[in-house]
Formats: sequence, C-alpha cells, structure tokens
Amino acid sequence: MDLEFVTAWLNKTGFEQGVIEHLAIAINIVLIVLASYVAYAVSRFFIDLAIHRLLNKAPERWYNALVNSGFFKRCANLAPVLVINAFIPVIFVERFETWQDPLQTAVSIYLTWIITSILTALANVVHIAYEYSSKAKEVPITGVIQVIKLILVLMAILITVAIIMNKSPMYLLSGFGAMTAILMVVFRDTLMGFVAGVQLATNRMVAIDDWIQVPDSNVDGVIKEVGLITLKVENWDKTTVYLPTYVLIHQSFKNWQGMINAGGRRMMRSIMIDLDSTSQLNDEKLTALVDTYFSQDLKSWLEQNELSCPVSNLTAFRLYAEHYLANHPKVRQDMTHMARLLQPTPAGLPLEIYAFCEETQWTQYEAIQSAIVEHLYSVLPEFGLKHYQYLNKALPDAGK
Repeated sequence: MDLEFVTAWLNKTGFEQGVIEHLAIAINIVLIVLASYVAYAVSRFFIDLAIHRLLNKAPERWYNALVNSGFFKRCANLAPVLVINAFIPVIFVERFETWQDPLQTAVSIYLTWIITSILTALANVVHIAYEYSSKAKEVPITGVIQVIKLILVLMAILITVAIIMNKSPMYLLSGFGAMTAILMVVFRDTLMGFVAGVQLATNRMVAIDDWIQVPDSNVDGVIKEVGLITLKVENWDKTTVYLPTYVLIHQSFKNWQGMINAGGRRMMRSIMIDLDSTSQLNDEKLTALVDTYFSQDLKSWLEQNELSCPVSNLTAFRLYAEHYLANHPKVRQDMTHMARLLQPTPAGLPLEIYAFCEETQWTQYEAIQSAIVEHLYSVLPEFGLKHYQYLNKALPDAGK
C-alpha cells in the first residue's frame, strides 16, 4: 500500500487536496507502525516457540543464559526496523521525498543501537553461562564483560555521530588521538580498574567468596563481586564495602583463602602463669602426674623427653600441653603444633599454645580453640601452678 493508492482512495471522500496529502501520510504512518508491531509480535512468537523447543532439554546454564539475558527478545526488535526501512522509500515520495534522508538516518541510528543491545546481550549470555563453570570463582570475568560492553557502547556512539555527520567512522577515528588526554582523565578509574582486574584475574590473587583483609580500607570480609571498577565485599558485620579494584594492587592485603584450602586454621593463645607458683616436683608427685596425664611410667617418660629429676611443675605442664595437642582429634598433626614459653612479662609467664585446627569455619574453630584453652586452665592447679591475673583490690572506705 503506497502513497498513491491511499491518495486515490481519499479523493473519493471529497476532502481538499492539501488535506488529502497530509491525511494520506498520516494513514500510511499508522499502517507502518501497525505492520512493525505485527512483525515484532510474529517474530517474538516464532522465536519463543523455537526457544522452548530447542532449549527444552538443553543444560540449565544455557537455558538461563539465553532466556534470562533477553538475547532473543532484543533480536526480535530487528523485524520492525527492517519493515520501517523498507517502507520509507515507498511512502515518502513526491512532495515528501525530502523526508526520506532524515527518516533513514533516524532508522540507521536506531538500528545501530539495537545491534549494540544484541551484542551486549550476547556478552551477558557468555557471562551467565561462564558463572556455572568451576573456574568462575577462581577467575571471574565480570570486569572483562564490562569492558566489552563499554567498547560496544563507545563504538555505537562513534557510529551514531558518523551517521549524523554523514562521515565515515574512520574519519572520526583520525581525530580520536587528540581526545586521548581527555579520555584518560574522564575514564581514569575505569582504565586503572581494568588493568587491576586483569592483573587480579591473571595472577588469581582474589576470587569470589574469598575472605580478604585490607587494613587501610577497613575491609574484613568475603568478596561477593569482582567488577571492572569496584570490588564488592561483605564484611563480617554485614556491612557492604565497594572497594576500588586498583586498591588491591596499590595496597597490601591479606587473602585467607590459602588457609581454607589448606584445611588448617592457626590457633595461637597464651596462658599466663604466675611465676611464684613454679616449683620442683618430688618423685611421688611427679610419678602421680605422669601416670594420670601421660599414662606412662616415670622412667620411660623421662627418657622420652630427655629429662632427669628433679623436674619442675612448669616443665611437666608444658609437656602435658604438647601431649594434649598431639592427641587432640581436631588438631592437624601434619602441621606445626607445640607449647612454648615466651619472654616473661609483668603480667606473668606466657605459655603459648600453637597449633592448627581442622575446622576453618569461624564458630567451630573458636569453639575448639576455646575448649583447648579452657581444659588447660582447668588442669593448671593439678600441677601446682596458678594463672596470673591482676587483682582489682577495692580501696578502703575513707569514711570507716
């Protein structure tokens, strides 16, 4: 249905010639809009029908990637653009022929952004599908996908300007070098973030669900998202921190993922012993302690530990602490474990418990560590030792 056909039909209605021409254009525009909508609806119907049939037995990641990303929905937008572009030379003729170039320019710009949206949706498809792989947490590609989208948008802007100016995109690119300094300032964080993201991914410095600490930025929590510019971290107090990606390159940070992968979390606690309670044990007391806490006879125990009488109660307790750690079911025996005396302090003599717990989860780890320390404190009097603590003596009442 072209302009002449509609004009001939309207001539029979008795309208004036000027009114007929504009009315014919309006009717044809409405028909184009309706035809474009029908083309979009039909393409959506057949695309959806094909999707459900083809992807019905496909893996879940591909179904979610292709459907939830909106890829096919954006592809359907091509149909109305092609319809409009085909009908412009047919409808806008004679007096309205000058409308063709502006309208085709507008359609070209619209087509450019539709193709850009389809390509960005395709990038989302790759991203969603990659999230299902085993390497997604180790090497996140969120930053790379964002860079690709940014490049696509910049290319679309460049092509749009070229279409408006009726110039080749290469002509605009020739002057792009002069804008480099301005772009470096405008996209400074983006460029630094991209470089940092590439270094983080290449060296596998961080990954999703890693526990990191950045003291200078008050960050102590789990990584939830690695983006192009920012790193999303959920702190243990449930606050969310958006940290610039390049901070991890420019500042020191601690990644606890190695501890989790090793399956051993370090326990390092000190028991403060009162030095005034240390003494030598007589044979009778030492024999009783060795029998009760080491299940050995005194002679073999002395030979095993390369000791000779007399033995101090501090030595016996230190060896018991080591024995307790060596036989604890939750202490990693293939990792360092020991009980050692540290430098005496005004607060007493520290006996440090150094070992690695099998449980790395916070609450379980703390429970096991506390149970070990509590047990050692409870048996301390059996060795004739006292723990040290400051005495908070109340001052005498001046009124008495």
